[in-house]
Amino acid sequence: MTVPVYGQIEYTHALVGDLEQEKVDYLIVDNKGDYEPIGDERVVTPGQNTGWAGGSNLGLRTAFVEGYDAAMTLNNDVRLSHGYFTGLLDDRLPSDAGAIVGLYDDAGAHPALLADYEGPAADYTPRDAYRRLPAVDGTALLLTRDAFVATGGLDERSFGRFGWGADLDLCMRLRAAGFGIYATERSFLNHFGRKTADAVAGRRRYQFFGGKEMARGLKKLYGNKWRNDVVTQRFEVRSLADHSVLRTETPRMVFKADPVPAGAH
Repeated sequence: MTVPVYGQIEYTHALVGDLEQEKVDYLIVDNKGDYEPIGDERVVTPGQNTGWAGGSNLGLRTAFVEGYDAAMTLNNDVRLSHGYFTGLLDDRLPSDAGAIVGLYDDAGAHPALLADYEGPAADYTPRDAYRRLPAVDGTALLLTRDAFVATGGLDERSFGRFGWGADLDLCMRLRAAGFGIYATERSFLNHFGRKTADAVAGRRRYQFFGGKEMARGLKKLYGNKWRNDVVTQRFEVRSLADHSVLRTETPRMVFKADPVPAGAH
């Protein structure tokens, strides 16, 4: 599991506590070169700012080279529910899973991942249910080895400085390769939302240029109809026990992806 970071050390330190409690192997990709460990964290300093997509790919490649069957990229400005990673790796999820995420509380991000729970992640009660979705964002994105090999990971070239849209592009390529994309309700995180980018670029600049670069990159790759492939109008919530449909939901907000995309970092 990789955490790409650029400053904002206090957020990473808080997350490290959750990762240690969950007993997972993790790698911090220190794009700024100023990270100060609080324990024996494994840290890689690329020597330049590789961005979110580049830092994520570095960690994913490292994990798969080292023999892991699944790996993920995780923002540093999050806090995790107990058993977060166990939920993502639940073998009751469909066998075609290529990308798996949990739910969160960020109303400014991907609407189909928004939970109806709004409290601390530590108090979240897991639910034996999952959602099959056309696209998810990269806040906390787990990929299987097969999915990474089939797609090559995130596109580091098409989406500009901030990488908005690289997660959506990856989802479209995953689906084209036959993989399912799922959100499990057994996992939940608090997402404090774009803290690094806000500090480095400013919120308005980040949103304007991030959205512009995302739309330009996806249009170049997929034409004007790319929005139809990532917008979630309705989704089914299915049981982990027998995959029966528990309910059908409409996202609590509409992901229009224009001009400023939901589900961006």
